Amino acid sequence: MVARMSNRRQAVRLAPGPQGLARSEVERAQRERLTAAMAHVSSAVGYEEATVERVLAEAGVSRRTFYELFDDREDCFVAAYDEAMRRVIRAVTDAYLDCDTPARRLEHALETLLELWVADPDAARMCVVEVFAAGPRARERRAEAMDRLARLAQHALGELRGDDRLDRLSAQALVGAVHELIFPPIDRRDTASLPGMAGDIMATHMAPLVAVGR
Repeated sequence: MVARMSNRRQAVRLAPGPQGLARSEVERAQRERLTAAMAHVSSAVGYEEATVERVLAEAGVSRRTFYELFDDREDCFVAAYDEAMRRVIRAVTDAYLDCDTPARRLEHALETLLELWVADPDAARMCVVEVFAAGPRARERRAEAMDRLARLAQHALGELRGDDRLDRLSAQALVGAVHELIFPPIDRRDTASLPGMAGDIMATHMAPLVAVGR
């Protein structure tokens, strides 16, 4: 089981005074608490209802601290999204590089992505569902993340087919199709069903692309 990406319930003790944490450490801890709280609250009630007040209550952080670290609610959401997707892309990339053949790389990357969302339903809903409601900056970040995932798929397809233009388009279509397929179960809070989708996604969307290169 992939370890949970966030640990919003874990208390972070911020010791005061010269013997306590450095200011940078305190700020980092507070930022982590706020972004974890944003992931949980936006997942629980939706981005539109994820008010600053609700995030503060979940994080146990003052309003003053919030506005020292973030410009507004959208800024906090974007930071939370970026943190979650960095972890996702790092784990998916590691999984991809861990295999020898292009087909197995794609399969293992997909399996890892689905396992990550199962392990952290809050991050799954924030990154796959609520990101669309969170404003233009969040949607730009999503496009960037999707592009990075597509580059992995393009690398595998390039080994199989060697047509840069078609491989790029196919990779973008593949990543988009995967997210379209996993959106409904994540939206209805059924992340537990995601691993069972891996075989069907491989058969219907990845296998035909892999077969072209053989």
